Amino acid sequence: MKIVFTKNNPSTHTVSVFKDGKKFDEVMLDTKTYFLHDLSHYCVETELRFTEGFWGMIAQGYKMEQLAGKTNELTSELRQIERLVGATQSVYSGYMPLELFYENIKAVNYSVSADVLENVIKEIQAFMNEWNYLAVGQRLELEF
Repeated sequence: MKIVFTKNNPSTHTVSVFKDGKKFDEVMLDTKTYFLHDLSHYCVETELRFTEGFWGMIAQGYKMEQLAGKTNELTSELRQIERLVGATQSVYSGYMPLELFYENIKAVNYSVSADVLENVIKEIQAFMNEWNYLAVGQRLELEF
């Protein structure tokens, strides 16, 4: 599955998902609200090989709009991954010290070593650097 983030302007981007070379889903989003979060999902899910996370569920055939909402029955396992992703994003952004990361994820059933967290943070940083240098209309393409 290919995930394409297209920079529409400084404040919005489009997320397009392609399967077997054909567009499967697409949505336009506010960049400040969603880009880093969706990218953090990608980095956490690929590093930890999650198949039930956001991108894993898209790969299974769900549309992005089907996964919205905090009380969505489809996303019970996703909410566990969401906590891990949120904590990772907070460490990356400097909002959460590393010590609190491990305290914050105690409620989830995933073990994350310092090496894994460091790899994910570096990957997020590399993608953010690439994104920040893209001109309007350019894209960041990821494989899931």
